[in-house]
This record gives sequence, structure tokens and C-alpha cells, in this order.
Amino acid sequence: MDVVKIILLTIASLAIVTNIVSVYLLHKKRRKNNYVILCINLSLSDLLQSIAGYIPALFLKSNLQMATNLCKMSAFFVAFPSFTTIAMLTAIALSRFLLLSTRYNRNQVNYKKLFLKASIFSWIYGLIWAALPLLGFSSYELEDTRTRCSINFSPKNKIEKVFLILLMAFGFFIPVITILTSCLFTADLMSAKYKYFCVTYGKENVETKRYRDKERRAFSSFVLMVISFIVCWTPYATIGCLSTFTSAKTPKWLIEIAALFAKLAALVNPFVYFWKDTLLKKKICFYKKNPSI
Repeated sequence: MDVVKIILLTIASLAIVTNIVSVYLLHKKRRKNNYVILCINLSLSDLLQSIAGYIPALFLKSNLQMATNLCKMSAFFVAFPSFTTIAMLTAIALSRFLLLSTRYNRNQVNYKKLFLKASIFSWIYGLIWAALPLLGFSSYELEDTRTRCSINFSPKNKIEKVFLILLMAFGFFIPVITILTSCLFTADLMSAKYKYFCVTYGKENVETKRYRDKERRAFSSFVLMVISFIVCWTPYATIGCLSTFTSAKTPKWLIEIAALFAKLAALVNPFVYFWKDTLLKKKICFYKKNPSI
């Protein structure tokens, strides 16, 4: 087994374990917080990608001559959850802003139905984008590395070029702008509420200090959210832009980096969106105090 496949096996194994644990713990929390509906679906999407997308890729030959059915199937089950995850991350960013902005008007919003609809929409969104190459708008082709398949990033006609442009827009740039804008609005809203606490109760008040700590944790979470999304998906967006708007040939090292970073998303997401959560910390503290359980 070569180095690339060893790395892939490691990422897939860790992603499967962390996402299974995340789904288990989040499922326990679902009745107390409807927001976790989105997080559960995010973990399920990453889990599907790790099992149906990454594992089959381990059985592909190192020097393929053509795109086999297994290669295309692996590419589809990498693309489908990836687009679903991107939509889910955008929904999570928007929901955080919604939860804060309507905190004192919760009766006006049925969060459970809203988050369920957002989750269903994300799965449909991902399925549509992953299925379009199978319907002739593009295709799943063997990469230049000859080790795996992916969506064709070398458009040969206008339809494939338009598809790639739309894919970059709706699969990267619009989600990035949405996530960044939502996070900035959320941070601004939390800052305004902190100032309200300071004026109303004073800076040394217990509630004010508690909200300040909450604001700091939320800000660090927002920063991690934006950075992780950009780091994981920028390489593929770069390949898409190079292929669409220039005649330059994409270097193999960039293809390898793009594939690696995109796969890391399935491992990074649980830590960014759940494992920093206080529920995990409480579980760890509980089991430390009760090692016999």
C-alpha cells in the first residue's frame, strides 16, 4: 500500500470513528436542543463520505488506465456528501445567527421544522449537484494522478464549462460569502448584547462575565468555521478556476493537495461543530469522575 492510500486509510478510519461518536452523543441531546438536528445530519454526511467514498478508493489500482465503475462510484459518493456538507455548513452558520437574533421571540419560529427542512434541502442539494455529471452536464473522469476519479475539471465544451462555473459559484464562493457574512453578523450581535449587559448590570456582574466568556467561545468557533471551510475547499476551487478561465495545466501536486484537504473536511467538521461543545466536555468529566461506568 502506497503512502497516499495509507494517509487515506488513516483519515477514513478517524473520520468514521469521530463521526459515529458525534452522531451518538448528538442523538442523546436532540430533545434538549433542536439545533443539533443540523449537526447530526452533518456527521451523517461525513460518515457516508468516509464509508462509501473513501473506503472503495482504497481498492483502486495505483496506475489506472481508464475510469472504472468502482472509480466513478467512489467519486460520486465523495461528491454527493461533499456538496451536502457544504450546504449543511452554510445552514449551520445561518441558523446560529437566527438563534441569536430571535432569542426573545422563540414562539415565532418552529426551529425543529426549520432545521429538518434545512437538512432535507441540503441532502437534495448535494444529490442534484452530484447527479448532474451522470446526466451529461459533466462527467466523472480519471484524474491525472491516475489513482482516483473526480468531477471533470477539464471542460471540453460549453456545457461542461458552464457547469464548472456554476459549481464553483454555488459550491464554494456563495457558501463562503454566506458563512462569512453570517458569522460577522452573529459576532456583531453578540458584541451588542454584551454591551447591553455591561450597561444594565455592570462589567463585574456574574451574568455579564458569563456572557463575555460565551461571546469569546462563539467568536473562536466562528473563526474556526470560516478557516476550516476555506482551507479544506480552496484547493479544489483553485483547480476549477484554473481549468475554467486559463489554459494552464493543473499540476499533479495541486490535485493531490486538493483531494487531501477535501477529505480532511470529514475529519475536521466534528471537532469544529461539535467536539468543542460543552456536552463533550461534560461527558469527559463525568467518565473521569466515574471510571467504573
